[in-house]
Amino acid sequence: MKPASTKKTGTRSTSTKRRAPPGHEHFDERDRTIAWVIRTLHRLYTAKAQDILDEDKITIAHWYYLRVLATHGQLTQLELSRRVGIASNTAVPALENMERMGLVTRARDPDDRRKHQVELTERGRALVDKLLPRMVDMLEESITGATVDEVRTFWKVLLLVEGNLRDEADGGFD
Repeated sequence: MKPASTKKTGTRSTSTKRRAPPGHEHFDERDRTIAWVIRTLHRLYTAKAQDILDEDKITIAHWYYLRVLATHGQLTQLELSRRVGIASNTAVPALENMERMGLVTRARDPDDRRKHQVELTERGRALVDKLLPRMVDMLEESITGATVDEVRTFWKVLLLVEGNLRDEADGGFD
C-alpha cells in the first residue's frame, strides 16, 4: 500500500490515501485488515476475561491451562503446552506457580521419567466450575445481536483462516 500523501487545498491540508479497489475485502471502511481486527478482539477479550479472573488472582495464562485440563483431564506437560499453544519450557514457571496455589499437581510419569503428568486438583476443578459460567456469559454478551447462523458462519470463516495460516506455518501452533 502506498504511503498517505498530503495535498494543500487553500489553507487546509487534506490527506489522500490509496484505498483497496472496490470489492476488495482485505480492508474494512477504516482501512483495518482482518488480522488487525482479530488482534483488537483478542486484546478486548483478554481484558474482559482478566477482570473476571482478578477476583481469584488468576492470570489469563493460568486460565488457559486450567480450561484445557478441565476439558481433557490429566495430560503430560508437553501435551498441555501444545494444546494451550505455549512452548513447554515457557509453561514450567506458570505450572509451578499453579502448583504452589494448589490448582494443579505435577508428577513424573512412571513409564517415562522424562515426562511430567499435570492434573487439576479439587481446588483447581472448583475454580474452573466457579469461573466458567462468568466467562461464558462474557462471551455470550460479546455476540449479542448476532444470529445463530451468523455466529456459525463466523466460526466457519475463523477456522478456515486458521487452517490456511496453519498450513503455511512451520508448526508449533495448536
